[in-house]
Amino acid sequence: MKQNVPLTLIKSLAFLIFFIVGSAVVFGAAEIGLSQSTLAVSDKPTKGFSSSLTVSNNGTVNLTGLAVALSSTELAGFNISLSPTAFNLNVGAVQTVTVTGTVPKDVNTRLSPFSGTLSVSNALVSQSLTLDVNAITQLSLDTLKIVIDGKSKSVDAGDSVKDAKPGSKIEIKGDVENLFTNDEDIVIEDVEVTITIENIDDDEDLEEEVDVGDIDADEQENFRMEFQVPEDVDESDYEITISAEAEDENGAKHFVEVKNIDLELEKDRNDIQIRKVSLSPAKLSCSRNFNINVGLKNQGRDDEDEVVVRIESPDLEIDFEDSSIPELDEGTGSDTEFDKGYTFKLPESIEAGNYQIAVKSFHDTDTLSAIKNIDLVVEECSKPAAPSTDVADEEDEEVLGEEDGTTVVVTPPEDETEDLGVITESI
Repeated sequence: MKQNVPLTLIKSLAFLIFFIVGSAVVFGAAEIGLSQSTLAVSDKPTKGFSSSLTVSNNGTVNLTGLAVALSSTELAGFNISLSPTAFNLNVGAVQTVTVTGTVPKDVNTRLSPFSGTLSVSNALVSQSLTLDVNAITQLSLDTLKIVIDGKSKSVDAGDSVKDAKPGSKIEIKGDVENLFTNDEDIVIEDVEVTITIENIDDDEDLEEEVDVGDIDADEQENFRMEFQVPEDVDESDYEITISAEAEDENGAKHFVEVKNIDLELEKDRNDIQIRKVSLSPAKLSCSRNFNINVGLKNQGRDDEDEVVVRIESPDLEIDFEDSSIPELDEGTGSDTEFDKGYTFKLPESIEAGNYQIAVKSFHDTDTLSAIKNIDLVVEECSKPAAPSTDVADEEDEEVLGEEDGTTVVVTPPEDETEDLGVITESI
């Protein structure tokens, strides 16, 4: 049996289908495109800037009432202007939008870039991009050089310098320049340069600062700083960062940085360094006993268990060797070091004068590693006169002293002492 479908139901279904299909055609076909995802502009403080983007209608329907807007708190002081701020766009058409503004004279360039969101939209479509404004610092670091133990190399960000060792002397120098032109005539004041070698001093930084003063427009000043690599340091790469910062006469803050300069610290396989040598006392007169204090450090990559110290001075009749030194570990810490004091007595026959003593370190018993020389001063022995028991002689001496201004010094014989040679003691 056939059933009749009400006419009103058929009309309702037909209208619903038409509405759904029509909506899909209108809304699904609305599409716009932007020429880029980020609009980046750059200029120096006080300068105006201008850039543009294009908006294209990539859909199948004409678009009306498109609005351009900027949302940002960071760009509040940049006087940003958009043109146009509203337009219609037919299918296939393109519209150019221009963005203008001015970098504030008192901007902090170190905070760059300053960002915002620029959107184009109407009731059917919406697209946005990021607007980045870079306030360009007017400080520049140039002609950077690193000198390691007298060997110089020009460097820039990402470079590496080699040949540094524990105890190496490092000099870092260069120029810092004011990039404002003579016509702009803006002075950058109280420029401070900072150099950091990271984590090299027992996981702490070595850092030095220098104030190079004011720099006029289109002028430069040089800087120079010295460092010494710690003796107790691991073989590794250490990052050097060089930066300069200051404020110009308008209040703008400028900052520039060159980083990722690698200091490659290398150690020899065997290296027993003499880190200290001292004499006590440094001058001898009537007493002929003195101490030589020696400090060793293993700066090599290997543990060392055959370390020898030799102390030599042919003129002082010293020829001494110590092979009882315990094993010195590689790396850092007290196990890499050794201190000892050696006591000597000179023969009475040694005359007054300056004498050089050589202290030598050896690894593998007889392979020379390091030498340090130190000077010992031997002076004439002068002792005060003994009082006389002869009254007549005393009177004669007094009269003689009054008449010709001379004095008689009587030196008693010295007590005999035994030459004990060399005595060693730990210190």
